[in-house]
Amino acid sequence: MGLLLAPSVSFGQKSPSVLIGVDVLKPVFSAVGPAHNAYRLAEATVKIPLSTTYLSIVGGYAGLRSDTIFRNIRLHDEGYYLKVGVERIGDGGLVLGWHGLVSSYRQSGTYFFKGTTFGDYESPIPDLSNLAIGLEGILGHQTALSPRFLLRFTGRVTTAAIFGTKDGGVPPYFVPGIGHVAGNSLVYSVGVGIHLFYQLHPRPTATSLHD
Repeated sequence: MGLLLAPSVSFGQKSPSVLIGVDVLKPVFSAVGPAHNAYRLAEATVKIPLSTTYLSIVGGYAGLRSDTIFRNIRLHDEGYYLKVGVERIGDGGLVLGWHGLVSSYRQSGTYFFKGTTFGDYESPIPDLSNLAIGLEGILGHQTALSPRFLLRFTGRVTTAAIFGTKDGGVPPYFVPGIGHVAGNSLVYSVGVGIHLFYQLHPRPTATSLHD
């Protein structure tokens, strides 16, 4: 009499989850930021598990309307940005990674001279369309708040090249996706972020008990 053997299958293991998150620090900073600068900031991100790392995709909007800076300049910068890179998340929650970034933004403003006799004088700064292309490295730590939610604290270092018209003689001050910058055609910056992530329900991976 023949004996039919069927492989036993276990569904105990779970594959890594897709993470969807937002930067919760940006809207807080927009609401309670420094009085001399008015910010509008928003950022969302998705982390897609690969074999041993995560594909990281980040997109956002940033705008700044400054008070007087550089002694006599008021600027308005706004635009959108996209970051794509790779992250590795360790068992202890340590996050290491990098992003390539592209930021497209417009800069406008006025030269402002305070008058003592005939009143204040303002002269417009020409509207400029700029493109920033750069690279950022990230270091962070994330912790589980619940089976579905994670909180991540991140620090970053960014450098980027600025492409666009240099009329007006105003150096870059704020670049969406990077923040306040130092430099001119090549800028750099450091920054922090606090992201709240939601884990999509992971699907169990089928494994044979005979393996």
